[in-house]
Amino acid sequence: MTAVLREIGLNDEALVAGIAVDPDTEPYSGGSIAGIFDQLRASPPRQTPFALFDDDRVVGFIVAREDAALPAWAERGCMTLNNLRIDARLQGRGYGKAAIRLAAQWIARERPAVTHVMSSVNVANLAAFNLNLSCGLVPTGRIVDGRIGRQKIMIAPIQRLCADQPASTSTRSL
Repeated sequence: MTAVLREIGLNDEALVAGIAVDPDTEPYSGGSIAGIFDQLRASPPRQTPFALFDDDRVVGFIVAREDAALPAWAERGCMTLNNLRIDARLQGRGYGKAAIRLAAQWIARERPAVTHVMSSVNVANLAAFNLNLSCGLVPTGRIVDGRIGRQKIMIAPIQRLCADQPASTSTRSL
């Protein structure tokens, strides 16, 4: 696998609309793609959506937020990773780790003042919690009320997320 993360625009919804998502877990990744793009268009600037590709195939989606677009729980000077979704037919192949690592590499390159990345994970979403742990994010101990329930807040230094983790997959970014 050679995963590539590409920044996409707010008019590129159709590019990621075909990512298959289990209806039971779709709320954990922010709801429908249409709903996420509606929110992105209506929210303050400083949200960057990305599509994750393997060759020419879109396999995932993630959003990085900063400044005015940060959630209330985010610490000053960080960026957050949000709305991660990997095509359900391709889960378990390292694409989630690749998306997080490549987004962190983009942040390190494009936003050098950012020192940490944060994420929130629904307490019922054990798979996402374990994915974040395996990428280097650790729980802060804070739990906040989120859109669909309680969320564990996680954080990591940007350089930890950029580094290859044990058993990582090969990735590159554009």
